[in-house]
Amino acid sequence: MIVPKIPFFRKYSIFYKAVIIGGILGLFYGMITDVGASYEHLGFLPSIVIGISIGFIVIVFEKWLINLNNYPFVIAIFLKALIYSFSILIFLILFVVVFTELLGHQSYQEALQIYLQDRLLGDFFFSLGASIFLILFIEISSLLSTRFFYNYFTGRYHRPVQEERIFMFVDVKSSTTIAEELGDILYSKLLQDLFSDFNDAILASRAEIYQYAGDEIILTWKTAVGLKDQRCLYCFYLLKQSIALKKEYYLKTYTLFPKFKAGMHIGTSVTAWVGSIKKEIVYHGDLLNTASRIQCKCNELNHDFIISEAVKKAMPEDSSVTYNQKGEIYLRGKAQPLKLYTVDFEL
Repeated sequence: MIVPKIPFFRKYSIFYKAVIIGGILGLFYGMITDVGASYEHLGFLPSIVIGISIGFIVIVFEKWLINLNNYPFVIAIFLKALIYSFSILIFLILFVVVFTELLGHQSYQEALQIYLQDRLLGDFFFSLGASIFLILFIEISSLLSTRFFYNYFTGRYHRPVQEERIFMFVDVKSSTTIAEELGDILYSKLLQDLFSDFNDAILASRAEIYQYAGDEIILTWKTAVGLKDQRCLYCFYLLKQSIALKKEYYLKTYTLFPKFKAGMHIGTSVTAWVGSIKKEIVYHGDLLNTASRIQCKCNELNHDFIISEAVKKAMPEDSSVTYNQKGEIYLRGKAQPLKLYTVDFEL
């Protein structure tokens, strides 16, 4: 069995978005100014190239200057925008020199002098505005997923919709004890690191993050997406692998290595928008309650990963996965017992 990997376009999606938006901003700027006046036969190409480069510069600097995020949001935006703007101006000056040399109808000294006199100030303010716009776009993208925007603008789920879905509840083991040992602040930092380290596994398995609930993360898939290549099942393996790679960091930073448990169930849920002051996509139905109750059985059954019989039946035969039936077990709040299976991976 081949373990799912992160698709290239998903791993670098924020890069693509920033570059595309930068190109659109550059085109818009070229339409309202004479930025391409010296290169008539190139049309809007120079302004588009400039915009794309601005998007590229911003996204690269976002990775390098990540420590600025420790400052208050307004101060961080202001510092980033200034740094990005001056970097963009340096690029624009180089752009003028290179294009002048390529076209050859004017010396670069003359072109540079004209640019500094006529365009420098306007391009600075454009760079500043574009930088702020792209920084805000990146921040909003991290708060609200692409799925949120797509479903909102297409009107999907404005009326409740029944869907076949898979849910997995992932919970930190011995969370109360760990919180007492570390204290609230350090424990919160541990959860930040843990959920951040989960990212690659979540992207690779094509999971959607439904909620962060305290020390718990709830993942979901549409059935077709989750069952393909057993992505939902291998998600747990990838989560464990991602944390194992950071074991030394956790031991050094927190003097402990976090462990977690998960329960998974498949079935029908109702998906709908709720709220008017704060809009959110939510899932209703017994599916979520059952998945949560299954996860609660991990301690009792002394295993990290437990699934329902419905999930097990939906999976193909796979020599890399071992299922052990734990019998028919009554879950809290359920009238009928449910067959549960523990899952082990041999990779």
